[in-house]
Amino acid sequence: MPAIAPCRSYRTDFRPALLLLALLALSPLAHAQGADFTLPGVDGQPVRLADFRGRWVIVNFWATWCTPCLLELPELQAFHEQHHERATVIGVNFEDIAPSEIRAVVERLALTFPIALSGGEPLPGFELKGLPTTFLISPAGALVDTHLGTVNAAMLAERLAELESAGGSSR
Repeated sequence: MPAIAPCRSYRTDFRPALLLLALLALSPLAHAQGADFTLPGVDGQPVRLADFRGRWVIVNFWATWCTPCLLELPELQAFHEQHHERATVIGVNFEDIAPSEIRAVVERLALTFPIALSGGEPLPGFELKGLPTTFLISPAGALVDTHLGTVNAAMLAERLAELESAGGSSR
Protein backbone atom coordinates (compact mmCIF):
# COMPACT_ATOMS: atom_id res chain seq x y z
CA MET A 1 0.00 0.00 0.00
CA PRO A 2 1.57 3.34 -1.02
CA ALA A 3 2.24 5.93 1.65
CA ILE A 4 0.07 9.03 1.67
CA ALA A 5 2.09 12.16 1.10
CA PRO A 6 1.53 15.07 3.48
CA CYS A 7 -0.19 18.17 2.19
CA ARG A 8 2.59 20.59 1.31
CA SER A 9 0.47 23.70 0.85
CA TYR A 10 -0.48 23.97 4.54
CA ARG A 11 2.12 22.78 7.02
CA THR A 12 1.20 23.13 10.67
CA ASP A 13 2.90 21.08 13.31
CA PHE A 14 0.12 19.72 15.50
CA ARG A 15 2.46 17.50 17.53
CA PRO A 16 2.81 19.87 20.52
CA ALA A 17 -0.96 20.30 20.77
CA LEU A 18 -1.54 16.56 20.41
CA LEU A 19 1.10 15.85 23.05
CA LEU A 20 -0.57 18.29 25.43
CA LEU A 21 -4.00 16.71 24.82
CA ALA A 22 -2.57 13.24 25.38
CA LEU A 23 -0.92 14.31 28.64
CA LEU A 24 -4.13 15.91 29.85
CA ALA A 25 -6.15 12.83 28.96
CA LEU A 26 -3.71 10.59 30.82
CA SER A 27 -3.44 12.87 33.82
CA PRO A 28 -5.02 11.56 37.03
CA LEU A 29 -6.89 14.84 37.44
CA ALA A 30 -8.61 14.39 34.08
CA HIS A 31 -10.15 11.11 35.17
CA ALA A 32 -10.40 11.56 38.91
CA GLN A 33 -13.24 14.05 38.72
CA GLY A 34 -15.41 11.81 36.55
CA ALA A 35 -14.71 8.56 38.37
CA ASP A 36 -16.78 8.98 41.50
CA PHE A 37 -20.15 7.90 42.81
CA THR A 38 -22.25 7.38 45.89
CA LEU A 39 -24.90 4.70 45.47
CA PRO A 40 -27.14 2.76 47.81
CA GLY A 41 -25.67 -0.57 48.77
CA VAL A 42 -27.51 -3.86 48.65
CA ASP A 43 -27.14 -3.91 52.45
CA GLY A 44 -28.84 -0.49 52.76
CA GLN A 45 -25.58 1.39 53.46
CA PRO A 46 -24.23 3.89 50.92
CA VAL A 47 -21.26 2.83 48.79
CA ARG A 48 -18.94 5.78 48.10
CA LEU A 49 -16.06 5.33 45.70
CA ALA A 50 -14.21 8.20 47.42
CA ASP A 51 -14.12 6.16 50.66
CA PHE A 52 -11.59 3.85 49.00
CA ARG A 53 -8.98 6.49 48.04
CA GLY A 54 -5.49 5.28 48.79
CA ARG A 55 -6.11 1.79 47.41
CA TRP A 56 -6.85 0.26 44.03
CA VAL A 57 -10.54 -0.23 43.26
CA ILE A 58 -12.03 -2.68 40.80
CA VAL A 59 -15.51 -1.40 39.80
CA ASN A 60 -17.47 -4.11 38.03
CA PHE A 61 -20.86 -3.46 36.40
CA TRP A 62 -23.08 -6.54 36.22
CA ALA A 63 -26.71 -7.71 36.09
CA THR A 64 -28.59 -10.79 37.30
CA TRP A 65 -29.77 -11.61 33.74
CA CYS A 66 -26.19 -11.53 32.38
CA THR A 67 -24.75 -15.06 32.40
CA PRO A 68 -21.11 -13.95 31.82
CA CYS A 69 -21.55 -11.51 34.73
CA LEU A 70 -22.74 -14.26 37.04
CA LEU A 71 -19.87 -16.51 35.96
CA GLU A 72 -17.26 -13.84 36.73
CA LEU A 73 -18.60 -12.82 40.16
CA PRO A 74 -16.84 -15.76 41.91
CA GLU A 75 -13.60 -14.67 40.20
CA LEU A 76 -14.09 -11.15 41.54
CA GLN A 77 -14.67 -12.65 44.99
CA ALA A 78 -11.44 -14.66 44.70
CA PHE A 79 -9.52 -11.53 43.68
CA HIS A 80 -11.10 -9.60 46.56
CA GLU A 81 -10.02 -12.25 49.07
CA GLN A 82 -6.47 -12.57 47.68
CA HIS A 83 -5.75 -8.84 47.31
CA HIS A 84 -7.88 -7.18 50.00
CA GLU A 85 -4.84 -5.55 51.58
CA ARG A 86 -4.22 -3.31 48.54
CA ALA A 87 -7.39 -3.45 46.42
CA THR A 88 -11.15 -3.38 46.83
CA VAL A 89 -13.79 -4.76 44.50
CA ILE A 90 -17.10 -2.92 44.17
CA GLY A 91 -19.86 -4.61 42.23
CA VAL A 92 -22.39 -2.24 40.68
CA ASN A 93 -25.64 -3.94 39.77
CA PHE A 94 -26.90 -2.27 36.60
CA GLU A 95 -30.62 -3.03 36.59
CA ASP A 96 -33.79 -1.66 38.06
CA ILE A 97 -35.02 -4.56 40.19
CA ALA A 98 -35.82 -5.08 43.85
CA PRO A 99 -32.77 -5.16 46.12
CA SER A 100 -34.05 -8.47 47.53
CA GLU A 101 -33.50 -10.11 44.11
CA ILE A 102 -29.93 -8.82 44.02
CA ARG A 103 -29.36 -9.82 47.66
CA ALA A 104 -30.41 -13.40 46.79
CA VAL A 105 -27.67 -13.61 44.15
CA VAL A 106 -25.10 -12.04 46.49
CA GLU A 107 -25.96 -14.57 49.22
CA ARG A 108 -26.01 -17.54 46.85
CA LEU A 109 -22.53 -16.63 45.55
CA ALA A 110 -21.24 -15.68 49.05
CA LEU A 111 -19.99 -12.30 47.84
CA THR A 112 -18.35 -10.22 50.57
CA PHE A 113 -17.26 -7.17 48.57
CA PRO A 114 -19.55 -4.11 48.46
CA ILE A 115 -22.48 -4.28 46.04
CA ALA A 116 -23.94 -0.95 44.91
CA LEU A 117 -27.26 -0.43 43.16
CA SER A 118 -27.39 1.87 40.12
CA GLY A 119 -31.07 1.30 39.44
CA GLY A 120 -30.14 0.78 35.78
CA GLU A 121 -28.94 4.38 35.49
CA PRO A 122 -25.57 5.21 33.90
CA LEU A 123 -22.93 6.77 36.15
CA PRO A 124 -20.98 9.84 35.00
CA GLY A 125 -17.37 8.93 34.27
CA PHE A 126 -18.15 5.24 33.65
CA GLU A 127 -18.93 4.63 29.99
CA LEU A 128 -20.71 1.30 29.52
CA LYS A 129 -20.83 -0.37 26.12
CA GLY A 130 -22.05 -3.68 27.47
CA LEU A 131 -22.03 -6.00 30.46
CA PRO A 132 -19.95 -7.03 32.22
CA THR A 133 -17.60 -4.04 32.22
CA THR A 134 -14.79 -3.59 34.72
CA PHE A 135 -13.04 -0.32 35.55
CA LEU A 136 -9.76 -0.04 37.42
CA ILE A 137 -9.40 3.04 39.62
CA SER A 138 -5.96 4.03 40.96
CA PRO A 139 -5.32 4.87 44.63
CA ALA A 140 -5.39 8.55 43.59
CA GLY A 141 -8.92 8.10 42.21
CA ALA A 142 -8.01 8.08 38.52
CA LEU A 143 -9.73 5.80 36.03
CA VAL A 144 -6.74 3.95 34.55
CA ASP A 145 -8.21 0.97 32.72
CA THR A 146 -11.49 -0.39 31.34
CA HIS A 147 -12.31 -3.94 30.26
CA LEU A 148 -15.48 -4.94 28.42
CA GLY A 149 -16.22 -8.63 28.91
CA THR A 150 -15.41 -11.12 31.61
CA VAL A 151 -12.37 -10.96 33.83
CA ASN A 152 -10.80 -13.45 36.20
CA ALA A 153 -8.74 -13.13 39.38
CA ALA A 154 -5.44 -13.88 37.63
CA MET A 155 -6.11 -11.33 34.88
CA LEU A 156 -6.92 -8.62 37.45
CA ALA A 157 -3.84 -9.42 39.55
CA GLU A 158 -1.61 -9.29 36.47
CA ARG A 159 -3.04 -5.97 35.29
CA LEU A 160 -2.73 -4.48 38.77
CA ALA A 161 0.94 -5.56 38.94
CA GLU A 162 1.57 -4.00 35.48
CA LEU A 163 0.04 -0.70 36.55
CA GLU A 164 1.90 -0.67 39.85
CA SER A 165 5.25 -1.32 38.16
CA ALA A 166 4.56 1.26 35.44
CA GLY A 167 3.49 4.10 37.67
CA GLY A 168 3.69 3.10 41.29
CA SER A 169 0.78 2.50 43.63
CA SER A 170 0.20 6.23 44.11
CA ARG A 171 -0.75 6.71 40.46
